[in-house]
Amino acid sequence: MEFFYDVNKPKKKAQPYGKLAVQQRMRLAMAFLNPLRPVIAESWLRHGQGSKKKAFGQALKKLMEDALEGEYPDQHVIPERVTISMGMLPALQLSDVVHSREKLEVYFSGGNSRMALAHDEVVLVVYSPEAGVAGRNTDVCVRADGYIAVDLPPQLRTTPFHAYLFAHRANRKQYSKSVYVGGLSPL
Repeated sequence: MEFFYDVNKPKKKAQPYGKLAVQQRMRLAMAFLNPLRPVIAESWLRHGQGSKKKAFGQALKKLMEDALEGEYPDQHVIPERVTISMGMLPALQLSDVVHSREKLEVYFSGGNSRMALAHDEVVLVVYSPEAGVAGRNTDVCVRADGYIAVDLPPQLRTTPFHAYLFAHRANRKQYSKSVYVGGLSPL
């Protein structure tokens, strides 16, 4: 039998330190953003010139520039710096977050701007990298409501998760920059 792969066989040549650091940065960024791909494909589409692949690439680039910290081999993602949505609409301002075992409620103000329309739809994304679960609200909520609530799925009731909030027009062509709601722990 001829072996073409053996994990125990030592590599012939060690890779340069810089190459390993860049590879780790890319792996960390991809691992964090990949579960959020459907939201990113939609909210970054204008930045990707209409291509979902380019949109994801732009979000990946932004994460690598803004949200990665540390030196190789101790690099890590800072979730509060991750931007899952980007656009020109005014961002929402958080007022309060109420987290119970089965529900997450977020109170916000829509901003006082001519570009902030009362009927802009609001999206709340919850994401747990540890559990490998990500989801968004299914009920329509608008800026004028000033409040959004989601029932947490069973997977997120026992594990820490991150939450992000953003707004978009009803036609889904304009978006606001996402706001980090927080890293929430199970109760």
